[in-house]
Amino acid sequence: MAGSLVKRGRYALSLLVLLLAGCASPALRGTGDLGVVIERASGSVQVVDNSHRHMLARVEGLGDLSHASVVFSRDARYAYVFGRDGAISKVDLLTFRLVKRIEQASNSIGGAISSDGRIVAAQNYEPGGVKLFDADTLTLLSEVKTTAGADGKPSRVVGLADLPGNRFVFSLFDSGEIWIVDASNPRSPSVKTSPHVGKSPYDGLASSDGRYYLAGLYGEDGLALLDTGTRNRACGAFWMAMAAARRPCRYTKCRICVVGPWRGITLFCLLSAVMRCWWLITVAGKNMPACRYWASRCL
Repeated sequence: MAGSLVKRGRYALSLLVLLLAGCASPALRGTGDLGVVIERASGSVQVVDNSHRHMLARVEGLGDLSHASVVFSRDARYAYVFGRDGAISKVDLLTFRLVKRIEQASNSIGGAISSDGRIVAAQNYEPGGVKLFDADTLTLLSEVKTTAGADGKPSRVVGLADLPGNRFVFSLFDSGEIWIVDASNPRSPSVKTSPHVGKSPYDGLASSDGRYYLAGLYGEDGLALLDTGTRNRACGAFWMAMAAARRPCRYTKCRICVVGPWRGITLFCLLSAVMRCWWLITVAGKNMPACRYWASRCL
């Protein structure tokens, strides 16, 4: 009799513990309306409910967030916060906790996540280059070292963006280049370089389909445009910008370009600024006008 009462008591106690645990658990919810707010002064982030516009929790201990940026996992459960101190912090938006934080560089200004959500990439000022990490564990997979700038140090990287097919594209601020990294094999990524894109390419972005990459030129008045879908080099899109603004072109350089089925030499001159188009001198010697938007595939 006594043994039976003890067993019943244990069963009732176990049931009570389970009920209390269930009451303490957060309500089930999706992540589609969740977001984060960077609190740069305190090195923390708020997890916010965008539907009801209120804060759900605060996650602290993320370091220097004076130039922070954020990307999200494919299921939108995790936020990857890139700090200016070179750290990457993985935040769980459902449990409101800091899952992991690593210090991968001494100075960094952002990152990106691959199209399949498996790879997190960080762009670095110091020591330069790009590092690839496993999105689940933040384990370092590989490092892409960049060309040295005038000071002999690896170029600072800015404008990092993700492209379809687990690729990344970014600008080399100090060496005036744009690189595309194919991270299909993240432990041994391949690199395609596009040199001489302009002076000090800086902030950049990719088109919605990933076909084009546009970088602002910090060192001169213009832009650089890269067709990521071909092996062609970066175009002098800053000529296009000046032509669209009806500004005189400062350059008289010629470039071999592809416009539809035509190959030829594009002459950049004052006519561009007035007519808003370029004249193409084909190999056969024929002349034809070419809309500035077509001339985005340069060899």
